[in-house]
Amino acid sequence: MTELPDNILHLPQYQVLGCKSTDDEMHFQVDVPDPIACEECGVQGEFVRFGKRDVPYRDLPIHGKRGTLWVVRRRYTCRACKTTFRPQLPEMVDGFRMTLRLHEYVEKESFNHPYTFVAAQTGLDEKTVRDIFNARAEFLGRWHRFETPRILGIDELYLNKRYRCILTNIEERTLLDLLATRRQDVVTNYLMKLKDRQKVEIVSMDMWNPYRAAVKAVLPQARIVVDKFHVVRMANDALERVRKGLRKELKPSQSGLSRETGKSC
Repeated sequence: MTELPDNILHLPQYQVLGCKSTDDEMHFQVDVPDPIACEECGVQGEFVRFGKRDVPYRDLPIHGKRGTLWVVRRRYTCRACKTTFRPQLPEMVDGFRMTLRLHEYVEKESFNHPYTFVAAQTGLDEKTVRDIFNARAEFLGRWHRFETPRILGIDELYLNKRYRCILTNIEERTLLDLLATRRQDVVTNYLMKLKDRQKVEIVSMDMWNPYRAAVKAVLPQARIVVDKFHVVRMANDALERVRKGLRKELKPSQSGLSRETGKSC
């Protein structure tokens, strides 16, 4: 391996012993200083090395190549408490065998891109990316509390070959929830469990009747409005049907005259 300066990785706790580059990957062999004290009893200077092995940890891409750190992991035996221990590695997430900065990068990017895209970028497998995303989403779910909106938006999203109901806070322009289906009973059940649902003053939706029925049953105080997008779309659809109907009734001579003058019927 080629010797490189320690600061090339921007990990000051580690000493870079060497580097090996392939077409799409960079491999760094790195060492970490001995611990100051025994991690079991806290006594200093009473432990000795007791074996070692190189362990791979994924890192952020460098120079357009996926990075792997081969960390020299040592075990130690403490003469004071007779315990064998392997010190915690700084800036590493042992559960996923990667650097902390890569873990944070995957957490962020998996909210913005498909798992396959993030996996290809970092050299991780798709399941690892999914597990990191799920752990982060679960953490955020435990701590985040959605406030019942004054203006509730109800619409649908076609995802994975099926329609799903999507609920939003229109004033805050934030997502409230995504339901597995847009069935009336599912939407009704969700609205029933909505905290402080009496706070909802306006519900904006399309013309899907199950939404209207669910809102009338659960949120009788709310005013129902149809959003502009759906009104304009339906008006355009209606106008297009009228145009096609009139065109069919035209005589050939009238149709030809329409084409010559450039007018649309």
